[in-house]
Order: sequence, then C-alpha cells, then structure tokens
Amino acid sequence: MGKCMGKLVILAVGATLILSMVNLSGAYGTQPQLAQVVYITLTKACGCTLEKCQAGDIVVGNVFNGAKQSLLKRIDYSTDKEAARVYLKKYRVTQAPALLFLDAQGNLLWMAMGELSESTIQEKLRLFGG
Repeated sequence: MGKCMGKLVILAVGATLILSMVNLSGAYGTQPQLAQVVYITLTKACGCTLEKCQAGDIVVGNVFNGAKQSLLKRIDYSTDKEAARVYLKKYRVTQAPALLFLDAQGNLLWMAMGELSESTIQEKLRLFGG
C-alpha cells in the first residue's frame, strides 16, 4: 500500500508540472492584448492641472478617433467621482489626466499620468495591438 501511494503522489505532482509547463509555453512570447483604454480627466480643477487635462483631452481626441474610439472609456472625475475612484484605487492613479491601458482581465498593461504624448500613446497602441 505504501508503494502505490508513493507512485500516486509522484504522478499527481508530475501531472501538475506538465500542465503548468503547457500553460507557460502557450503564453510564452505572446504580447498581452489591449481590451480597453480608460482616460481619467478633470473639467474642474486649479490652473495648471486644468491646463494639463485640457491638453490631454486634445491628445486623446486625436489618437482615439474612428475605430479606436470604441476602445476608450472617458471618465471625468469632476462629475463622476464614484466611477473614477474604482480606477484611482485599483491602479494607484495619483495625477490627472491619466490614461490606463487594460487587457481583457483588467490587468494594467501601461499607464501615463500628467502630460500625455501623442507619439508615445500611438507607440503603445501598436505594441499592445490597439
């Protein structure tokens, strides 16, 4: 009985290792895919923050147009604090405007806060298949 139990444990461990290796090899080398972009901005703020948010609005508007517009979820913290707080807390957003690239499971792929660069956002879109 002792020998059978030992073999069963080894087989169970072996099966677990094989399954883990299959999962890892299946995901190896694949880039996470962009599923959603969350843009958090403010329409009411002090001078310099408001200027950054207005500039960010222009950048985001330039990048997320046409087919890319469907990726974007825009949240104005000034008018929808509850919706914004979910993202602020989960992704530790500390500055507006903020742009979050998320995969289908809600994992953060990339984030930018403060001044937003159109070229950097375009580069990240290409990287994550957006």
